[in-house]
Amino acid sequence: MTDRVSLNLCLRLPFERAGVEFNVEVNESADSGPGFTLVALACGTGDRLPFQSYVSPVLADWVRGYTRWLYRARISAQHTDDAIIGAFASGVTAEQVFEGLQLACDMIRQRFELYEESVLVS
Repeated sequence: MTDRVSLNLCLRLPFERAGVEFNVEVNESADSGPGFTLVALACGTGDRLPFQSYVSPVLADWVRGYTRWLYRARISAQHTDDAIIGAFASGVTAEQVFEGLQLACDMIRQRFELYEESVLVS
């Protein structure tokens, strides 16, 4: 196995009852390990959702804690108005990336699978 990890993954995690879908991408990054990107979309329209209270107090609250929590998945991340952007730790193996991605997705599922109604402001 080589020292360099080369991955290109796209995951779609829809939570229709909550009205939100998360798209997660892991792409090769030359210097800092594989990159991590997460965006939230409105189910049905596919519109990209800002992590702002006027769109969804739930998403606005969640993004701050989730971004900090990602270090457990070996991801150093920050959030912008409408995305979480980060990178896996330098030197991670492909297996560690998959483990981290599983943790990241499990944490999303644990939060948004519980909602019976849309988390979006009407």
